[in-house]
Amino acid sequence: MRYLATLLLVCASMLSQTTPSKPADTNSKPTEINPLSQPVWEIGPFFQGGTGLGTASEFKFLVAGARVGRVLTGTIGTGRFRGTFEWAADLMPLYEVRQDDNYINGTQRWVYGGSFSPVILKWNWVGGKAVTPYFDAEGGVLFTHREVPAGDTSAVNFTPGGAFGIYIRQGPKHAFDLAVHVIHISNASLAHNPGINATMQFRVGYTWFK
Repeated sequence: MRYLATLLLVCASMLSQTTPSKPADTNSKPTEINPLSQPVWEIGPFFQGGTGLGTASEFKFLVAGARVGRVLTGTIGTGRFRGTFEWAADLMPLYEVRQDDNYINGTQRWVYGGSFSPVILKWNWVGGKAVTPYFDAEGGVLFTHREVPAGDTSAVNFTPGGAFGIYIRQGPKHAFDLAVHVIHISNASLAHNPGINATMQFRVGYTWFK
């Protein structure tokens, strides 16, 4: 009996080692990786509009364009404030400025132009699940068919500024982009340079990650 009991224990041990483990739950949803937490391309259209601030409140802006960007790093840091560094550029073939017409007192007119921002340095906070906040510093140039501001100024202006925004993810490859941009417009003394000290413009965009 003692030998039979020993044999049964050995057989039971061998069966327990060869019994297949319980299969994984195929219905469980895998954890999605934030696409901005690793090197990735982003591209997408946006619309933007806003107004001048303070003494420049008579200026109005209407913008349409597209952004292309590349996340250059993996995730830096730990915890809620970990993030990634990104370079991006905005092409804005439509950049309209509504301003006072110095030739007709009390009248405003739209000035048509286009803008390009080739240097956008961006930090993405990737600790969240569905929402990814970011901030950036931007530099660009604006070309218009008439002088901005009106008068003996320039049709070429520079547009340094910055933005704070959020991506609202719609899946692993898509997101809405909502942002507030504060932009200074100045011709850097190419001509008489009253400039537009500060503008606030709100952006709504849609982004694809590749």
